[in-house]
Amino acid sequence: MDTATLLLLFGGGLVAGGVTAVAGGSSFMIFPILIAAGLPPLVANITTWIALIPGNFMALAAYRTELRDMRDDVRLHLVVSFAGGITGSLLLLWTGEARFERAVPWLMLTATLFFGLGEWVKRHLDRLRPPSQRLSKRWILVFEFMLMVYGGYFGAGLGIVLLAALTMAGETSIHRANAKKNLMVVALSAAGCIVFLPSGQVSWPYALPIFAGGSLGGYGAVRFIRRIPATAVRNAVLAWAVVLTLYAFWKYG
Repeated sequence: MDTATLLLLFGGGLVAGGVTAVAGGSSFMIFPILIAAGLPPLVANITTWIALIPGNFMALAAYRTELRDMRDDVRLHLVVSFAGGITGSLLLLWTGEARFERAVPWLMLTATLFFGLGEWVKRHLDRLRPPSQRLSKRWILVFEFMLMVYGGYFGAGLGIVLLAALTMAGETSIHRANAKKNLMVVALSAAGCIVFLPSGQVSWPYALPIFAGGSLGGYGAVRFIRRIPATAVRNAVLAWAVVLTLYAFWKYG
């Protein structure tokens, strides 16, 4: 690997870690970088998935105050996250390279719609019911399981939809919702590691620079989260996601 690629991977990880903590959408940064670096789509997807885990852990560490206050409220969510992650990860390996490559444009489109419409859906659902009325916890858990299956399989755009689900479930603080979301993603990541690490589909030379950048970006962004315009970051990520989706249809469609 040449120095330019190494710096590109580290810089991509740095930006992706910050984006994960502030607005979500880090996979939109890393997946295309790995494709451009020459990795096959399936390997690029799994390497992206593994490489972003340290950033999630570092963001989680920065939310430790919020997490202490919700210790008893997250157990079922973590079980659902782990089960959904195992299911989605196994499904990815079962479908294989050829099917995954054909699915890439549609996965990118799904992820872009998730990312772009998550907040809009939340606002319109809130208009249909009083904010004081929570959705049934059973249905929230079913929805979270479906999201985590998607997260284990591909995962781009997952964070913003998960945030919307948590706020619809009655979580009124954006910082508590972010903390819970990051904890659930860590449980999802643990499930994926069990499936992906023995598979031989992780390209470690490409993952390690993203590890380092993502860890720094994830922790640093949360420390300054109240100073960062999350809406501007999300809009930039969304524009990038639209470009990538159009490119995916051109290349794989």
